[in-house]
Amino acid sequence: MIPDKETNLIYLSDLLQDRCPNVFIDIISWFDKLNILWKTLPDTRDIWAVDFMPLQITKDRFVQFEYDPDYLKFKKYQHTRTNTENVCSRVGITSDKANIVLDGGNVVKCQTKAILTAKIFKDNPGYTEENLIEEIRVKLDVEQIIIIPQEPGDFIGHADGMIRFINQDSVLVNKYPQNKTYESFSISLELCLRNAGLRCYEIPYTAWQNHSASDATGCYINFLETGDYIFYPTFNHEEDAIADSVLKSAFKHRVLIKIDCCELAKLGGILNCATWNILA
Repeated sequence: MIPDKETNLIYLSDLLQDRCPNVFIDIISWFDKLNILWKTLPDTRDIWAVDFMPLQITKDRFVQFEYDPDYLKFKKYQHTRTNTENVCSRVGITSDKANIVLDGGNVVKCQTKAILTAKIFKDNPGYTEENLIEEIRVKLDVEQIIIIPQEPGDFIGHADGMIRFINQDSVLVNKYPQNKTYESFSISLELCLRNAGLRCYEIPYTAWQNHSASDATGCYINFLETGDYIFYPTFNHEEDAIADSVLKSAFKHRVLIKIDCCELAKLGGILNCATWNILA
């Protein structure tokens, strides 16, 4: 797969400017200052571009999984379902189709590996677990698919709010609380990653304290990675400084840029959710 650090073009939903004007102005100002190419996706129905757009396998090959999330099947959310085929046609992207329900936000990738939560099994009951994993591995053209447990209380079930690759052998993982709700989950997560041969480093995570499950405030791991740059969220919390230190240690040779994401987080996602970056 094309890893995020090799991408050079950022797409944003055409709704982002109206929904989150402060974040939009801040981030495109940085893009322009750093000569990072960016464009908007036309005819989107929500701002979470990474979820409904295809996954890039090589420079010229994309795979479009079925965008049919269970959390949007209620009638009141039907109007938020983007017609991905129409959007891709408008921006000149063609893709191979995969008969598997999978949101882009549930694929955390490096060049040879991909991490997904176990929610894929619930979303694709017609497959055996073994066959589903192998089918996704082939579609993504990676050597290894790593399945991790779904975070407690997270009805969306995306991996990009839980974990990110530092390199092929190391990952950043949320520092989950040591309480009854997260105890068995944390043990299971650690075992999955250890058995996959990955070294883990923790980053602050306070979203579990939020009153609403749709509030992503405190999820520092959902950053935007592109080229030499890491755009990471801040929330005016004391943990901002700790997250800054962790990221500087993890990405020593990258340029780190802070983006105030208080406005964006209240809508349920952060920077990786709201961007679709590709190698153009």
